[in-house]
Amino acid sequence: MVAEHDDEDRAQLLRLAADLQRAYADAVLAGDPRMAETVIREAIEAGLGEADIDDQVIAPALRLVGDLWADGELSIAEEHAATAISLRVISLQREAFRAARQRASQRVLLAGAQGEQHVVGLQMAASLVLSSGYDVRLLGPDLPVGEVGKAIDKHDPAVIGFTTASSASALNLPPAFAAIRDRDPDVGLVVGGRGVDESWAATWDVVVCHHVADATTQIDALVQRARRN
Repeated sequence: MVAEHDDEDRAQLLRLAADLQRAYADAVLAGDPRMAETVIREAIEAGLGEADIDDQVIAPALRLVGDLWADGELSIAEEHAATAISLRVISLQREAFRAARQRASQRVLLAGAQGEQHVVGLQMAASLVLSSGYDVRLLGPDLPVGEVGKAIDKHDPAVIGFTTASSASALNLPPAFAAIRDRDPDVGLVVGGRGVDESWAATWDVVVCHHVADATTQIDALVQRARRN
């Protein structure tokens, strides 16, 4: 039964690849690099692997470009432009998959500060960070300060993120930061929400996240910094 579902999923992905191949061919024939990059980004987000994108999307489009040039339906300049776009897209694709592989080895813990029950924004951030490739552990609302050390021991995170929506729950974050720094001085810290105190950035070496959409970028920066240390 699992195999049947796997076969169905595979067939669906290949049908999607065929649609994306046509869109990609249209983009390179039009000399539109942004559209070509968008198509490949859609392929990655849909779950197509690197080899499938190469074999099912990019390669057929390049063969079409070559055939059209051989038939005299494309100028040499148009053929060169299509090839140049594809070389750039392939490079960007390689980087995207490389980053995803690196992210998969890094664990991120996300939690509401002690006393914090409002975690909708945190859940949105968790979804975005998870979709970018990180191993995300969402610990939910109201994480007691006394449980922080146990969470680090259990999950061995590269980054820990908190949310606080009120001054009451914000009071519990400095003790949580202290517990984290005592346990692992190198772990990255990011915090967001209306209760954030901007001074934490300097006092506790915390990254303040003002927008959910910035979460992955900021976590990337924390992970890269940890690798350099």
